Amino acid sequence: MCWSVIQFDLDVCAPIDLGSMPAATIRGALGASLRRLVCITRLSDCTDCPFRWPCIYGYLFETPPPPGGQQLRKLQNVPRPYVVRRPKLHERQFVPGTTLQIELLLIGRARMYLPYLMLALQRLETQGIGRGRREGTGRFRLVLARALRPDGTYDVVYDRTCRQVLAEVPAWRPADLLSSGYPGEVMRLRTNTPLRLKAAGHLVRKLTFRILLRSILSRLSSLAAFHAETTLQLDFASLLRQAEAVRTREDRLQWFDGLQRYSKRQRTTMRLGGLVGEIIFEGISPELWAWLTLGAALHVGHGAVMGLGHYDIEPVS
Repeated sequence: MCWSVIQFDLDVCAPIDLGSMPAATIRGALGASLRRLVCITRLSDCTDCPFRWPCIYGYLFETPPPPGGQQLRKLQNVPRPYVVRRPKLHERQFVPGTTLQIELLLIGRARMYLPYLMLALQRLETQGIGRGRREGTGRFRLVLARALRPDGTYDVVYDRTCRQVLAEVPAWRPADLLSSGYPGEVMRLRTNTPLRLKAAGHLVRKLTFRILLRSILSRLSSLAAFHAETTLQLDFASLLRQAEAVRTREDRLQWFDGLQRYSKRQRTTMRLGGLVGEIIFEGISPELWAWLTLGAALHVGHGAVMGLGHYDIEPVS
């Protein structure tokens, strides 16, 4: 499985207010713009559209199970093959003359659709994003897009002066993240965005390592199967047994309930909560470190597509 990391620089032309969930606001605007760009049926709802699977918008934003697929066949949607995130989460309001930076992770097959997403983003320049756009706010100019490499360098994907989009962008692979070796058995996990993990159908307010690992394995195996046409060779039982042996040394995670987003589908404002802070685990094996590292790169839990479930890990001496 591979993925690409793209950063977009937007020059702010009129005040932008992204609300309490900036990535969710950007995702909603980007999806609406892409739908207007590629939809050929103009149906009000994608559920019964005969072109839902081959459609770029349907695949990215209302991802259905593939026709005849056995995995997750009972679900209406499968994990989305991308993540929208803001590198600086707490910046929500932008004034003219400043730069708004957006980061987009495209996973597996979704990497091919970068030109369409870039065009959809360009279409938003005059339509605006965020609150008050109908009154003329939220305007910007897309000036630069760069594809990040695992070594910290980047390739320019788009420059407004030449207005050309590269067809090939650098790919990240698991081996790129795991080459530094095993740092030790004690690990600190620090959240960048709230963790919304579920166990037994309920949101988790007390995190255990087993719950965390199970969520990571579930997400990564689903992303690989549906978007990279790859089956991860996992011994779930063995990995979960290892997880049960991991101990919590310190738990400074707290429940944060201050996120709000408007759901166009449900036509209501939704309040979202999750765990924030840090926690220290001990007894981490090299194999478990590897899965935690991949989870940190690709997010975990509910709302990952909107940038939630993003964390960093570091060894503790």
